[in-house]
Amino acid sequence: MGPWRYNHAMDRIAISACVRSAATVIAMLLAAALVALAFTLSISGCGEAESPPPPVEVEEPDVEYIEGLSADQSRTVAELGYPDHFFISIDPASSDRVERWLYFSEEKAIDFDNGRLFGEEPIADESAEYPPTDLRPQDFDTLLSPGEASQLLGEPLYTQEVVDSLMPENTIVVYGKAILLYREGQLIGVDTQVSPPQLNPP
Repeated sequence: MGPWRYNHAMDRIAISACVRSAATVIAMLLAAALVALAFTLSISGCGEAESPPPPVEVEEPDVEYIEGLSADQSRTVAELGYPDHFFISIDPASSDRVERWLYFSEEKAIDFDNGRLFGEEPIADESAEYPPTDLRPQDFDTLLSPGEASQLLGEPLYTQEVVDSLMPENTIVVYGKAILLYREGQLIGVDTQVSPPQLNPP
């Protein structure tokens, strides 16, 4: 009985030591967890997480719309006035409209895609050769017939049919203030940067 009781006692001592060791580890882990929790609560306002500030909304300045122009174009006119000259290209299939406005005094060109500002680039000041036009971009749309264009621009200096085997027939109508491009009676291009004295019939 002696050896058995001795071994049993040793086993109990070993088990007790393991339990105390495990308890010590658990206690240390719990203490570490409590410290971490206390730290988290202290920096988070006792468990109430602060909501992030709402995003700052950048409001575009109010613009007074000009009939026939987009918001970006109206804003540009308010800041810089009407362009000295402009080009307009209209896709006859989709009616997509691309415009370039030239400001010689600012030495820059501003581009619009269906009325939305999408770029600008520097240009040379050619105001001496091309005095500012009194025409407005909104004066021209796809419904402007050659007859209505003549009422706006006067009689054309000449008209030329352009035939290309790869493209439908186009008609170029040259006026003293602008050159218009038509396709099957539909306006698809405008260029006001012309120098009438240099325009001679072909």
